[in-house]
Amino acid sequence: MDPTDMFKHILVPVDNDAGTHRAIEQAIALAQGAGARVTGLHVMMEFNSIGIVEELIEPPQDQLRQLARAYADELFSPLVHEAECAGVACETIAVQGDQPWKTIVAKAAESGCDLIVMASHGRHGIAKFMLGSETQQVLTHTGIPVLVVH
Repeated sequence: MDPTDMFKHILVPVDNDAGTHRAIEQAIALAQGAGARVTGLHVMMEFNSIGIVEELIEPPQDQLRQLARAYADELFSPLVHEAECAGVACETIAVQGDQPWKTIVAKAAESGCDLIVMASHGRHGIAKFMLGSETQQVLTHTGIPVLVVH
């Protein structure tokens, strides 16, 4: 099978986890070998100001969104740089969501991705039980192949 027939559009969820860089490296190498493009996705936290107290101690919603987008752009920087160096087409998407796995699954389907490359955060014990696993949720809820990078 010709590797260029395998994948055409790879989604790479990015966050501030150390494993994200390894996922980026794998995604770029696969994309370069297959002639695919990559899309970086960062799921920003939802902002829910409820009352006047929050408004007194938090910046306004639009300022929070700008700060979140600037942070997302910072997180995308290694992906964009590696893609440019490898000659791989790359775009980035930053969206708000309260459950990252749902956003990852939805955006992968919506964008026509045929592979998701994401890091395993490697939580164990009670942390895994309490926090859940975004990677596990993606694996459970998508029909798109997922490459988990440790």
